[in-house]
Amino acid sequence: MGGCLFLCLVLLSGSLQVVSAGSGLRSCTRDSKLCRDGSECVLYRYLCDGEQDCEDGSDEEDCETSCSKDQFQCAHGKMCIEKSQTHCLPAYFLCDGEEDCLDGTDEASCAEDKKEEDTSTTSVPSVLVGPSHPIKCSFGFIPCSDNSECIRSNYFCDGEGDCRDGSDEAKCSSSCEKDQFQCAHGRMCIEKSQVCDGVPHCQDRSDEVECTKHMEGCSHQCDNKSRCIPSSFLCDGESDCSDGSDEAKCDKEDCSDTEFKCTSGQCVLATMRCDGHPDCRDRSDEEDCTKVPACNTKLRCPQSKECLVQEWICDGDQDCKDGTDEKDCPVAPVNCGEFQWLCKSKTKCIPTAWMCDGMKDCNDGTDETECQAVTCAPHQFQCGSQECLEPNLVCNGITNCADGSDEGGSCHTDCAEADDMRCSQGCYNTPQGPRCRCAAGFRLMEDGLACADVDECEVQTPGVCSQLCINTPGSYRCDCQPGFIMEADGQHCKITGEPFLLSSVQTDIFLYGLRSHSLVTLPSSAKKAVMSLDYDWKGQKVFWVSLEMDAIMWSSLEQKMTGSLIKGVRADSIAVDWVGRNLYWINGVKSRIVAIRLAAASASSLGQSIILDEDLDQPRSLALLPQKGLMFWTEIGNVVKIERAGMDGSERRAVVNSSLGWPGGVAVDAISERVYWTDERLRAIGSATLDGDDIRILQIKETTNPFSVAVFNDMLYWSDAKKRVVQAAHKISGKNHQVLLKRPRQPFAVKIIHPMLQMGTENPCKKMGCSHMCVLAPGPRAVCKCPPGLLLAEDDLTCSNLVNSAFLLLLSPSSVTQIYLQSQHTAAELKGWPKHLALQIPSVNKAILMDYSLKEHTLFVTDDATSSLSSFRLKDSLLTSQGQLLELLDDAITAMAVDWITLNIYWSSYKQPRLQVTAVTGTYTAILIKDGIIRVGSIALHPPSGRLCFTNMDLEATGSTATIVCASMDGAERRVVWKDAVQPTSLVLSNNGDNIFWADTSLGTIGSVLIDGSGYTELKVDDGLAAVALSDNILLWITVTDKTRLWYKADQQDKKLWFEVGTQVVSLKAFSKPSQMGSNPCTESNGNCEHLCLATPAGRTCKCSYDHILLNDTHCSPEQHCPAGSRPCLDHLSCLPVEKFCDGHADCADHSDENCVGTNRRSGAEVFAPTQPHSSPPSSVPPVSQVTGLNTTLNVSIQRVNLDAQQCSQRRCSGNGHCVEMKEVTTCVCSLGYSGDSCENQLVKTMQGPIVYAAVGLCAVVVIIVAVVLVKRKKSANLRGNGPSAGKEMSMTDLESKAETIPTSHTVSAEKPEVDLP
Repeated sequence: MGGCLFLCLVLLSGSLQVVSAGSGLRSCTRDSKLCRDGSECVLYRYLCDGEQDCEDGSDEEDCETSCSKDQFQCAHGKMCIEKSQTHCLPAYFLCDGEEDCLDGTDEASCAEDKKEEDTSTTSVPSVLVGPSHPIKCSFGFIPCSDNSECIRSNYFCDGEGDCRDGSDEAKCSSSCEKDQFQCAHGRMCIEKSQVCDGVPHCQDRSDEVECTKHMEGCSHQCDNKSRCIPSSFLCDGESDCSDGSDEAKCDKEDCSDTEFKCTSGQCVLATMRCDGHPDCRDRSDEEDCTKVPACNTKLRCPQSKECLVQEWICDGDQDCKDGTDEKDCPVAPVNCGEFQWLCKSKTKCIPTAWMCDGMKDCNDGTDETECQAVTCAPHQFQCGSQECLEPNLVCNGITNCADGSDEGGSCHTDCAEADDMRCSQGCYNTPQGPRCRCAAGFRLMEDGLACADVDECEVQTPGVCSQLCINTPGSYRCDCQPGFIMEADGQHCKITGEPFLLSSVQTDIFLYGLRSHSLVTLPSSAKKAVMSLDYDWKGQKVFWVSLEMDAIMWSSLEQKMTGSLIKGVRADSIAVDWVGRNLYWINGVKSRIVAIRLAAASASSLGQSIILDEDLDQPRSLALLPQKGLMFWTEIGNVVKIERAGMDGSERRAVVNSSLGWPGGVAVDAISERVYWTDERLRAIGSATLDGDDIRILQIKETTNPFSVAVFNDMLYWSDAKKRVVQAAHKISGKNHQVLLKRPRQPFAVKIIHPMLQMGTENPCKKMGCSHMCVLAPGPRAVCKCPPGLLLAEDDLTCSNLVNSAFLLLLSPSSVTQIYLQSQHTAAELKGWPKHLALQIPSVNKAILMDYSLKEHTLFVTDDATSSLSSFRLKDSLLTSQGQLLELLDDAITAMAVDWITLNIYWSSYKQPRLQVTAVTGTYTAILIKDGIIRVGSIALHPPSGRLCFTNMDLEATGSTATIVCASMDGAERRVVWKDAVQPTSLVLSNNGDNIFWADTSLGTIGSVLIDGSGYTELKVDDGLAAVALSDNILLWITVTDKTRLWYKADQQDKKLWFEVGTQVVSLKAFSKPSQMGSNPCTESNGNCEHLCLATPAGRTCKCSYDHILLNDTHCSPEQHCPAGSRPCLDHLSCLPVEKFCDGHADCADHSDENCVGTNRRSGAEVFAPTQPHSSPPSSVPPVSQVTGLNTTLNVSIQRVNLDAQQCSQRRCSGNGHCVEMKEVTTCVCSLGYSGDSCENQLVKTMQGPIVYAAVGLCAVVVIIVAVVLVKRKKSANLRGNGPSAGKEMSMTDLESKAETIPTSHTVSAEKPEVDLP
């Protein structure tokens, strides 16, 4: 007990030292002690062990010189270990098979056999303490019940006692389940499928003994009865037994009545017999043909007469039986790709992964001779000449290294006894002196003494185990996924049952047996190429989409029936969710991913849901991984990338955005958990982990034009539409290349069919009660989704109609997102969009400002990229352009708001820093306020009350540089309501028009004030405040930092985060029926105003366009202060010739001559008529019946004098104007160029004649030019119709045009003769 007391004192003193050391000394863990000088910590088991570990030797001071009678003293020094069980040190230190004394005397004279134990340094705790200190085991280890040691978790209940107290075999089940096998030595249970599979799973190998017994699932014993294979492996053309017995005595099976049996036994369709193309692998279907087949390709072999296409000539694969297609081929220059290496002979390029892989791939072998320094296994000795030797070959008197570096030097210095004791696995002689060695599968630790296990599953070359790799002490073993059986090599797995290749070849759908090589077609109604397909094994259907069909079709795997899942949809790529029972597709035109239930009864709009429609530029191909609830897609728009999201659209992120050229097809390998894609630009196939790590690019000569890709087990399958082949190769190395299908028509989509690929995952949607649709989310877990127009209720199960129609619009540079506030109940700080509708804005790339009319369903958007304002009609979840309302030149609109009653647009710009209003037709513009405005930053309107507010910004001044100004909507009654703002933006008026709210992005506050300037309130929000919106009593705002976040606050509640997204948002507005409810005098007939009707608190004001004047309260007449043939600038500071307007060059100081309506801007050489009748002839005042928006009864009587109008004009107006009657007084309205009460003053008398002729000539020119313009506009419209949207439509159709179209039998020209290959 003296030793125990001493050890306890040591532990106590060590603890006190650590506590007292404070922050100035090193802190030690509880299983170690601080040396006296504080320089390091040593484990307690190293105290008094006879070896100095502290630099100051303090670990060997104050040690007992003798051991107690129940202890054993090591011969080398002072260390004592217990002879019997105590709580201080366990008794099994003595003769336990491990040297605890450095001289090994605790293991001397031990007669009994020692059990071999795990030598990993992690398997034994570093210090053994009493039960009051629970033992801490490493990951993968479990403590025994007596808390004395740790053993591996897989040693528990394995039938062998590993804990000395036997606790690892206590409380174990005494019997196995029905589908399990019990090992003979104990209680260990393994799966029956692991019995007699050639790999021992029981420690006593009883699972591989007596394998002659019949085991369920096994039908053939081979390899000395050590291996059992299923019947599907027999006679499948692949040798699975080492003795080859599985492929012996194979009888050829008969083919069906609709098939032709090849000489090799392969079955192909009878229609393929003598069709000019060999479909049998032995070409027997093209032998003994009675007549030469017609070739649709118009090219054939000269002697054997097979049909050819140009791409098959000199492609390295013999297609003509006579071999003429590969004769006299020119030597093409060798140009290696980015991910290839040029052999020294400069005749071949190989993938970089083939270099130094142990196989010679270059003809000259330089890929294995030009290697960098060889890395030896951790336990090996590396020669100076780079060879690797086992330790027993070093210093053995025989030179094994090329440079002799394994001999000589200090080889004569043998390992001393002390060296052997210090090394955990022994010592060996080297030319550098004695060194510790480790067994194979272990590596030497940094201390140069201890050995640790090498995890081969992490460091081995990829592909050592084709599926599962399990690390074992000093080694590893391979295992297979359920449904697969380990092959004889112990590394590769093979699935039970034959897998099939599913491929679309132009309009045909082929099913090709990967073992039997059988070839059949499925029924198809396609008239153009089938670009994408997938299958549902449970429903026994293949789903596909063709270029000419706006539908998703299906064909039965029984080869009998066809049908449609849904019609009236555009699908570019489809993918089947076989777990959640849904089908997903990409709509490239609308840039969205949609899902629909597979159930036939739900093939309608109510059975589908939009999964993603936000920030999708040009998605190309889609792949699902339902086992994890994930989907992947390729993006080929402005930024090429591969993205990932949950199958509900959540947790979206880009996983690959480098090493990409033009990613096309995409597939997911569920076994290796990697995503694969084709890349036409790089001429390669890439892959990465599901998180986007470990990117590998496979670039071989066979991947020059990859279109679609599929992955199964160890192999990669891809189609090449240009070369018209479907090929396969090893998915990692690219070796074992095979040509599977080679037909004259183009192959596109490829998939692998096998029932095991769609089994083994429970459907979480079965437990949900979704009213409409259930989709998978990451996990997988189940989430309910709603069709467009319905929202998810608070129970997260039921879809219901809108109760609250209020919604938000969030503007992004090229899209706008609509979110109904009714979905706010899901506000749980969402990491993604709530239920929403994303709308792409046609031809807009830099949207900045927006407004919306509920009544007209019209969105108004300004685009900084084109300095324009456009309107878009929202219908059927799609925005349709209604044209530009305004286009500026060298300018940008800074503020914009729409009067939702009249649709008049209030706006301002950098070059025109005024508050002005333009009619929705673009024909009338008036200035409301211009004095004292530096820059208008935001505008808010309240048409029912006739009020407006705007911000007046002065960004160049210091201090408070902005004011908030309110006025009537005609610009009158202007007043400042708040003057202490810094950068106010996003003005919004309350529904009753009494309060004005704004976001101050500089102060980070949301301010509000009454319309009279009183009652200021302020809400401090988070950093990054960008915009604010108001819906009834709910305040909403966005902050932009690392993410775009939307917050809300209702009444007196605290602010809450609704959701956050990575999308750029530039504007936020809220809309509801109450927000656009009410009327004013302008509601009916434009208030009887001829040009602009502007509401005011007292009524309305009729306003004329800037170059007109009011004749009375409602009607306007051209203002006559500019010379003939000219018009005023908007600022009224100068007049310019008509041809200077909209000529593409700003001539007015405020650039207003380039405020053009629609696309009326022209080049300098063209002459255009004015876009609005500012300088109209006298007849510009229209009759009552022609005035837009006027009733037949007017407030002010104005009409032309009709009875003797000519006489009145001649007499009263000197023939230079016309008579009008105003308030019972007849007055003259003068024609262009005249003034005065009687129009007697001619502005330029000497120019009277030329003006008349010029006017006539100008009219003629105008007529001609207008005709030209109309033609150009029509052409331009046609071009725009084939613009961005059409470009998206071409994303799939152009794939046919890129590869030459192969004419079918009914399209072949009779005049074009067939050509034999010369």
